[in-house]
Amino acid sequence: MRRYHLSKKKIKEIKNKLALDIWIDGPVEMVEDDFKIVLINGIPSFFEKDGVYYPTVILLLNTNFEKNYVIVDMGAVKHVLNGANIFAAGIVDADRTIGPGDCTIIRDEKYKKPLAVGIAKMSGDEMISSKKGVAVESIHHYGDKIMAQL
Repeated sequence: MRRYHLSKKKIKEIKNKLALDIWIDGPVEMVEDDFKIVLINGIPSFFEKDGVYYPTVILLLNTNFEKNYVIVDMGAVKHVLNGANIFAAGIVDADRTIGPGDCTIIRDEKYKKPLAVGIAKMSGDEMISSKKGVAVESIHHYGDKIMAQL
């Protein structure tokens, strides 16, 4: 595992490749092992996938980011926390501005806490109206190997 501080130039490059417009200020480090993980103030804040930096669930739990959300019913929570993709049948609400390919934050219905991060396979409107098919591909969930790397 390799861990090092990032230059202002590299931080700017990362900010230009964020999947969501979310950032916190503080000292920035990179951890490289199986994944590239950006630490801000020592908090695992972003991970790199296919050249894009996605927020971690840990970062989302520490911020009040209210866009690009998908809310799943409580019956889906266990599956989401095991890394399952999110099916339209389990979605009770979604940000209607989401489009296919957008980064999404999967939240639970009761507490509205972030559980996972994914990539939309359909629009927010389709997620709400459709009752079948994969709505979101899960790419990171609370407690997965991205978090275990640290």
